[in-house]
Amino acid sequence: MIAVTPQAMEAEVDAGRAKAIGLSNFNENQIQRILDTARIKPANLQVELHAYFQQRPLVAFCRKNNISVVAYAPLGSPGLPDLLDKFKAK
Repeated sequence: MIAVTPQAMEAEVDAGRAKAIGLSNFNENQIQRILDTARIKPANLQVELHAYFQQRPLVAFCRKNNISVVAYAPLGSPGLPDLLDKFKAK
C-alpha cells in the first residue's frame, strides 16, 4: 500500500501538476482529520453510492464541508444482475 499524505498532494497542487485534491473511500472521521490538518481542502470524495447504499450522513457531511461526492457504483455493485432480476415483469 502506498500512503500519500495531504501535504504531498498539496505539493502537487502547488507545482501545478494537480488542480484539486480528491479522496476515495474515506469516512467522516478520516475526512475530518484531513480538514483539520490540510492547507488545501479536498474538493471531491468518491465512494460507493446507489439507491440501496445511499450513505446519507456521509453525503450530508460532505455537503456541509463543500466537498462534492461522486458515486463509483451508481447502479449497484457485483450483485446488479440479481437485483435487476427482482424487477423483471413476471
